[in-house]
Amino acid sequence: MKIRKLLLIGFILFNFLLNAQIKAVISNSTYTIETVDLTINNVTVVLSGEGEIQRFYSDNSNGTTDYYDQDVFNKHRAGKLKSLGGIQVDYWDAMNQNDPKYGKIKSIGDLKVDYWDSIHFDPEKAGKVKSIGNITIDYYPKDIIDNSRFGKIKSIGNISIDYGLKDIIDSSKFKKLIKFGSVKLDYWNDNIIEKEKFGRLKFIEGNSKEVSVSVL
Repeated sequence: MKIRKLLLIGFILFNFLLNAQIKAVISNSTYTIETVDLTINNVTVVLSGEGEIQRFYSDNSNGTTDYYDQDVFNKHRAGKLKSLGGIQVDYWDAMNQNDPKYGKIKSIGDLKVDYWDSIHFDPEKAGKVKSIGNITIDYYPKDIIDNSRFGKIKSIGNISIDYGLKDIIDSSKFKKLIKFGSVKLDYWNDNIIEKEKFGRLKFIEGNSKEVSVSVL
């Protein structure tokens, strides 16, 4: 039974990696995530470190670029990008324009995009990307002990993301990206002999074609 479960998990992971590439770019000063490029089926969606779509692009963007008309009955998409080459783009409509999804990208070609919309239960997530295709994205909640990760991306699919927490002995990693799936990052922590390097990036290990981290 356990072997079957392991094989199933392995199969799901293999298919996920086969169809998606995830590349994080971190700041060369704060070492926090600036952007995450998520590529699925030739469409790349670029997210900020807080889960907002900044832009998207595709290998299939040759052709005419078109825009929606200034339609008073479809204000949620009026004047916005309608198509990029062979890719159609649509946007979320809602009865209430204060809805966290309203006017945000709903689909890019066949790729569906959804957003966290629970204002009452998870207000810190409201309006942030919840899923792209079948890949779910989650965020760090408030923490009464150390709130430094609050609102940052916590996971993308099965890729867990972590940041350095408060440490009275070693503050070299505080607020900085230390884990992005299989990718590990470490920082110089000698504040006596090599104090000029203290807190700066020491190494990145574990980059692959499917999951990688680079410095801006």
